[in-house]
Amino acid sequence: MTTMNKSLLAATFGLLTTGTAIAGPLYSPDLVSDGNRWEITGYYDNAPGHIQAATQGICFYPDGISGTHQQYIWISDTFPDWNGRAVQEGDQIFMYGDFGEDKGHDSMTWEIVTSSPKNSGAGHWHEWLEDSNFGVTVGFGNSSFQRVGRCQIKSPDEALKVYQNIDYPRDETGNKITLPAGNRKGLDF
Repeated sequence: MTTMNKSLLAATFGLLTTGTAIAGPLYSPDLVSDGNRWEITGYYDNAPGHIQAATQGICFYPDGISGTHQQYIWISDTFPDWNGRAVQEGDQIFMYGDFGEDKGHDSMTWEIVTSSPKNSGAGHWHEWLEDSNFGVTVGFGNSSFQRVGRCQIKSPDEALKVYQNIDYPRDETGNKITLPAGNRKGLDF
């Protein structure tokens, strides 16, 4: 066997075994193995007592591995056209997404609380709207996450289609919630 053939064989074996070694989730807990449906609840930082904002449902779907990151697609099953991407490194989760035909944006950074049964998390949630200048801040807030089960729809492509045009959720008084984080006076979308 020539040196070139040996190198090619070694490279092929390395690729095959590397793919096999990382076929499953990189981290435990991950966002899908014990149930891929989570609820996020926001709390506005600038309000005395951190007033609770909205609670929304999110379905996570695995989307491969990139280096040390477990990647996900996420889609809300409670708020129309709210979806995005997430990565996990260890217990840390980083998320971004859009809503309202990409006119509104969200960013969440949180950690799975490992002293819990690994079904809860806490962090920060930022939401803003596009304008022709610097954007309009909906809120900078704290957030809590709770794993609540499995999503009914197994495919992210199908979930995106189904949840694209669902009705807006309503608050406890029956008013339509037009922002994922919850309605803020003067910021109806």
